[in-house]
Amino acid sequence: MRLLLLTALWAALAPAAQAGLFTTRCLVAEGGKKPLQLQFSTVGDDTSGWTGGFVRYGSHSRPISLVRMRESHVDTAPGRPMAFTTVWLEIVGGLAVGSYEVETQGARIQRFVYTPKRSGLGTTFVENPAIGVGDDGSCRWTVTG
Repeated sequence: MRLLLLTALWAALAPAAQAGLFTTRCLVAEGGKKPLQLQFSTVGDDTSGWTGGFVRYGSHSRPISLVRMRESHVDTAPGRPMAFTTVWLEIVGGLAVGSYEVETQGARIQRFVYTPKRSGLGTTFVENPAIGVGDDGSCRWTVTG
C-alpha cells in the first residue's frame, strides 16, 4: 500500500519535476575492481515540503525508491550556505533495506554514504562533476572528449 501511494505521488509530481524540482547527481565509489556508479535523483514540492527520490546503479539498473527519513541543518559562517544532513531510506519490496546519508552545503555534496541494513558496512561515494546529466535526467556515464 505504501509503495502504491509513493508511486501515485511520484506520478502526480512528474510534471512538476520538469519545472525544475527534479535534481540528479552522479557519484562514484572507488576501491573495488571497477568504480561503482550511482545516480541520485530527487523530486520535491516546495509548497507541501514533500520530497522523494531514487538511486540507480550504473546505466542499466532499475531505479530503487528512496524515502526521506529525516533532515537536519546547521548554520555555518555568516554569508555561507547552511549545511544539511539528510537520511534517505532505501525501499525494496516494501522493506527498508539500507540508508543513504547525504551531507550538503549549497550546491555541493560534502559526504554521501550508503549503508546496507544487512552488513552495516558503509560505502562512500563522491560526486563526479565530469559526468553530465542528459535531458531525460539520467547520468551520462560515458565521457566524450
